Amino acid sequence: MQTDYTDQDTERARQAERSSAGVQTQQLQMPSGAGYAPAGQIGAAPAQRANPLALGMIGLGVLLLLSRGATAPMELTGGMVLLTISSCFFFFGLWKRLYGLIIPACILAGLSVGVTFANLTAGVSVLWGLSLGFLGVFALGRGLFGKRTQWPIYPAVPLFAVGLIVAAANLPSILGLGMIWGPLLLIGAGLYLGWFRR
Repeated sequence: MQTDYTDQDTERARQAERSSAGVQTQQLQMPSGAGYAPAGQIGAAPAQRANPLALGMIGLGVLLLLSRGATAPMELTGGMVLLTISSCFFFFGLWKRLYGLIIPACILAGLSVGVTFANLTAGVSVLWGLSLGFLGVFALGRGLFGKRTQWPIYPAVPLFAVGLIVAAANLPSILGLGMIWGPLLLIGAGLYLGWFRR
């Protein structure tokens, strides 16, 4: 039995101890040219100031919308009841990962939006809200639950089409009564100019 070790044998043993299972481990280093940056600033663009024009458009739209709500009160009570019931379905459906509970949750949420604006839109918002609810079932089913079924599109498209027909038939009264579209367009344009446009 040989017990004489050379300096080279000792160095190889030390190298093997430093490696993982006899394989050299990778040494982690900062990329060349990269300096240290605090966690909140890594890859962050300089903070953008809010666009005053966008803020003004959003503020004017909200004021006009609130003034229209004072003269033609919205059905907040019915919409809130439906939204509360819908939120219970959403909570348990997402908590327990049950696709079956997401279906009534989306439909009731869309209906709550439609009922809220029913007086201002001559009932068109109810049809479009239901259509939006079915599209929500389609989107959440595909995105969160991996359901590749297209059945929610079949009621959503006819509901939207009937809503268009009702809107076209009541167009003068909708435009004359509400002028709700102006404030909504102002808010949307302000959001686009302030945050979504690059």
